[in-house]
Amino acid sequence: VLTKDNLARRNWNGSLRCYFCLKNESIQHLFMDCHYAKFIWIIVQFSFRFNLPISIFHIFDEWLLGFDKKKSKLILVGTSAICWALWLSTNHMIFDKSLSISYMQVIFRATHWLRFWAQLQRCDEDGEFLKVACHKMEMTVMQFFCQLRMEINKKP
Repeated sequence: VLTKDNLARRNWNGSLRCYFCLKNESIQHLFMDCHYAKFIWIIVQFSFRFNLPISIFHIFDEWLLGFDKKKSKLILVGTSAICWALWLSTNHMIFDKSLSISYMQVIFRATHWLRFWAQLQRCDEDGEFLKVACHKMEMTVMQFFCQLRMEINKKP
């Protein structure tokens, strides 16, 4: 993945800073440690009661132990959609000169791709599983922001 640290290893001279948070960008940072990624993983945790992955390598190694093979495959499709949304959101900020992207935009970008990829599943049941997962994540993030708005409005 051509994150800024990998580009720098290829003699690229641009800034190493993440567009979301201005810390140095790496695969680990972009997909796990940046506050945008952390927020999305927290939404996943609240939506599905999963333990949070600790690294990009953890996702593809032991994170899904205990799930059956079929469910693990579907969870990896969802995880890939999250990573793809983070990647596209970063590129949108860089190449389209967007000033900022909200957490909700990243979540809905992920669920957009996941719904699209759900149509590509061989089994209708798998596609439906992914669509339900999208709905669950969207509802969780909407509830979170509604609750936040209510808390803000309560303050004197």
